[in-house]
Amino acid sequence: MINTENRTIHDTFEMSDDLTGLHPSEFESNKIRSQLPMVWHRAKNFNVYDEDGNKWIDLTSGIFAMNAGHSNPAINQAIKNQLDSDMVFSFLYPTEIRRTLAKRILDVSPSHFEKVVLLNTGSEATDIAYKLIKRWATKNDRKYIVSFRGSYHGRVLSTDLMSSGEGNSKWSNVVDDDILFLDFPYDKEAKFDPSVLGDPKNIAAFMLETYQGWSSQFYPNQYMKDLYNFAKQNGCLICFDEIQAGLYRVGEVYGYLTYGEYIKPDIICLAKALGAPLPTSVVLSTKELIDGGTKLGGTNAGNPLCCAAAIANIDFLTDEEFQIQLKKKIEVFENRLKNLEKYDIINYVNARGMIGAIIFKDREVANAVVVNCVRRGVMPVNTWSTSVKVGPPLTISIDAINEAFDVIEGCIKRENE
Repeated sequence: MINTENRTIHDTFEMSDDLTGLHPSEFESNKIRSQLPMVWHRAKNFNVYDEDGNKWIDLTSGIFAMNAGHSNPAINQAIKNQLDSDMVFSFLYPTEIRRTLAKRILDVSPSHFEKVVLLNTGSEATDIAYKLIKRWATKNDRKYIVSFRGSYHGRVLSTDLMSSGEGNSKWSNVVDDDILFLDFPYDKEAKFDPSVLGDPKNIAAFMLETYQGWSSQFYPNQYMKDLYNFAKQNGCLICFDEIQAGLYRVGEVYGYLTYGEYIKPDIICLAKALGAPLPTSVVLSTKELIDGGTKLGGTNAGNPLCCAAAIANIDFLTDEEFQIQLKKKIEVFENRLKNLEKYDIINYVNARGMIGAIIFKDREVANAVVVNCVRRGVMPVNTWSTSVKVGPPLTISIDAINEAFDVIEGCIKRENE
C-alpha cells in the first residue's frame, strides 16, 4: 500500500511485466495500443485515477496535451459557459469567439506571424503546412522539402510522406520524390552539411520537429543556427512542427524560441495543449502563404466550444504568476532529470523546460523501469523503445516533481544493481 498526498496504490493493484496486452476496448481495433495497462477513471490537475481509487502522478500530460492540468476549472467553466450560450456549432460562418481566438493566438505570438488557420488536430495542421509549402514551391519554381529520419508529423498520408524516412508511406504505394531526408543530428557535435542537398535553389522548405518526439531530442544549437542561416540565405521556408513543444512545454510560448530569438519561422503548427481538453489546432504563417490559394478550414474547425477552451487555456498559461512559478518548477525538473545520467544503465538524458527523456542502454531495462514506476504510483510515457519520456502538466507542484523523481530514481537504482 502506497498512500501519500500525491500517490495512492492499493495492495490489490496488479500489473504485468508485459505492457502489450491492453487496448481501449474489444469494440475498437486492436492496433490501438494503450500506453500503459490501466483504465483511466478520472483525471484532475496532475493526477490520474482508476476506478479502484489508485492515484498516479501523471508524467504524460495525456501525451503532452494537458499543459494547464487535467479538468482545469477555468477551462471547464469556459466550456460550460459556451455550451449554455446556444452557440456550439457554426461551420465556417463568422463568429465573435472564432475571431477572438485567432487574435489571441497572434497576440501571444512573435509579431512576424500575420494570420492563422484554425483546425482540429495536429495531423490536420501539418497536412496544411505540407500543402502551403507545395503551393509556394510550385509558384517559386522550387522542388524539395527537407525532413529528418526518425521524425513524426502525424497520421495522414502527407505526414507519412514527411515522417520517419524513406519508405514510411509504402503502405499506400505513394511516394513523394520531392522529399529529402537527412539523418537527425543526435551527436551534439554534429555539423549541418548542406552539400548533401544539392543546389540550394531547389530547396523549398525545411520541415522540423522542435524536438524529435520519441526521445525529446533537440537539435544541437550550432547545427540549428547553421541550418537556419542556410535556409534564409537561399530563400527556403522554415516550418516548425510545434505540436508537442508549443504553449510553454519547453519554457517559452513556442519551443523553437529556445534555440534563439534570431529564428523567425515561416510556418509553425500547433495542437495538443492549445485547446485541451477539446481538439484544436492551428497553423501560423504570413499573409502571403496563408492567402496563397489552397482551401483551408473544415467542418468543425473553429468550433465555438473548442475556441472557448483554447482562449481560456491561453489565458491560464500566460498568467504572470503562473509563469513565475513555472520557471521555478522547470529548474527543479531539469536538475532532477539531468542528475539521473550518473547511472551506468543510462546512455544519456535529454531535458529542456518540462519535457525530457531518459535514454537507457537496453530496451528491456527501460520497460522494467516504466512498470515499476507505475506500480509505485508514477506514470511516465512508455515509448516502446530505449526511451522513458516524462512531461507532467505544467500545474504540477514542486513537491510532486520531487516525489515523482524519487520514485523514478529508486526504480533506476534497482535495475542498476
